[in-house]
Amino acid sequence: MQKYLVAALAILLAAGCGGEGPAEGAQTDGGGNGEPTSLEMPEIDHWLVMTDSIGVELGDTNLVFGTVVAAQYLPNGNIAIADMGKTAVKVYSPSGEYIASVGGEGQGPGEYLMLASFAVTPDNGFIVPDAMGGKINFYDAGYGFTHEMGGFFPSPPVGVAAVEGGFVGLKPAWEQDGEEMFTGMAVSLWTDSAEADVTYRENLIPFDMNNMGEMAKTSIIFAVDRDEDIFLAQYDTENYQITCVNRAGEELFTIEEEFPMVRKSQEDIEIEREIVRNRMTAGGAPPAMAENYEPDEYRSMIAMLSVDSSNRLWVMSGLYDGAVYRVYDGDTGEFLFTAALRADEAHENVMPAISPYGVLGFDPITEEWSRVYMIEPEGDLQI
Repeated sequence: MQKYLVAALAILLAAGCGGEGPAEGAQTDGGGNGEPTSLEMPEIDHWLVMTDSIGVELGDTNLVFGTVVAAQYLPNGNIAIADMGKTAVKVYSPSGEYIASVGGEGQGPGEYLMLASFAVTPDNGFIVPDAMGGKINFYDAGYGFTHEMGGFFPSPPVGVAAVEGGFVGLKPAWEQDGEEMFTGMAVSLWTDSAEADVTYRENLIPFDMNNMGEMAKTSIIFAVDRDEDIFLAQYDTENYQITCVNRAGEELFTIEEEFPMVRKSQEDIEIEREIVRNRMTAGGAPPAMAENYEPDEYRSMIAMLSVDSSNRLWVMSGLYDGAVYRVYDGDTGEFLFTAALRADEAHENVMPAISPYGVLGFDPITEEWSRVYMIEPEGDLQI
């Protein structure tokens, strides 16, 4: 059962839902209490636009995706895409031609049973967590398997970012206090063993297998910049706060802003419930466990943290419909500008993935076939 619980937590992290289309004004929940279900779109300083895509509905199997859960540019300009539905990480050229696969499904060396995320290293290598297989796989720039790290309790990290000599990751955490068990998530640094060198933040709640929604709230959002400083936020419907710490765990500064709480619409709740439950079941969690997931009725203040090539921190808000960002100086925390993805109705749920090497995006709740989109800023903004 513990294995299934770990898998379920990993899928919860991979199945985060975005808003339902671009906001043209604050919408209310229709329940008579007047609470907004999205904030009015702020003035946008810079727009992002989709310029091309990878993926087809039918044809070449290397271009037909199942369930895309991560996509990122490599330092050399190639594109890596993680497909949970096909248990595959595949590499493509900048123009979308298939190049190679990284590892593959299985339990042997370099193989993985469950795919929820990956990270790229500065030398074009890969780090691929395998929550079900209980290990982290490492690959070189030629996409060859080099080694693995196992021995994590209760499981390896489910999301990672490469740093010099190791990685920072988000990992399920457990603690026994007398007869009571606590569970949740923690963000830590690992270098040469499954024992964490530094733990930056840990969120634990009493264990309740029948309340997967509460367990999902222990998730921590993080990003790592070029100086290996770590930005930390968490699922929070009341407070907008990001803390920056250095690699040793010393706090450098905190970003705080005031926003109103925003209630999800009933439609958003139903969509989120269906997506997460379907992905949990597809990933191997027992149906009864998946049925226990109920979304929070309020939106999280912060949905995602990313760092670009200029060491700017991109904070994706959870309060708007669509991908809307507040961007800060990664060295000081000073607010710089707002940004958003410009999308038509057919692409309103595309989630950009910003990295120092470029911007990609995918739609986690598409009703069409899965695609990965190349995204560029309009005007003279460089990402």
